[in-house]
Amino acid sequence: MLGVCFTIIDDENDKDKFEELYLKYRHRMYAIAYSILRNSHDAEDAVGHAFLSVANNFKKISLFSCQELEAYIVIIIRNTSINIFNQNKKRSERNTEMDDNISESSDILEKYEYKRVVEKISGLPESYKDVFLMYYVLGFSSNEIAEMFRISKSAVWKRLERGKKILKKELDNDEQCV
Repeated sequence: MLGVCFTIIDDENDKDKFEELYLKYRHRMYAIAYSILRNSHDAEDAVGHAFLSVANNFKKISLFSCQELEAYIVIIIRNTSINIFNQNKKRSERNTEMDDNISESSDILEKYEYKRVVEKISGLPESYKDVFLMYYVLGFSSNEIAEMFRISKSAVWKRLERGKKILKKELDNDEQCV
């Protein structure tokens, strides 16, 4: 596993840092993956895919604080595991997935106080919250998020759009109460 990731990372110092990160988080990542997948082989696959995402974005995430890095790791492994779970479920049920259309919505982050927005984001469903945090707080592009979560770019935009609608509704409700 480390060997594949090391081929992605060029700098020797970064390889050492990545190895430290791997040793620190691999067991926790496996536990999270196993709790979702309930299958050791799939959990190992999820950890492998998650570390590949980490390696692909190592230059960017190496700038994160300890808390941001830990949050990033948890989000990546959880979403990777959920994606594998969903793929397995789809495969077994032979369901087809409908395409999501991208639609534009106004950016509510500029209209409301930052602190209130952050509080409301934390109350969003996890799939919306994770995409929001990755996009708006950690600064990843929609393409990077789609690749990390193993979802389509349109799914990223749809989650952002739906999250914005929920967020806007919550913030408007707060304003009416004041």
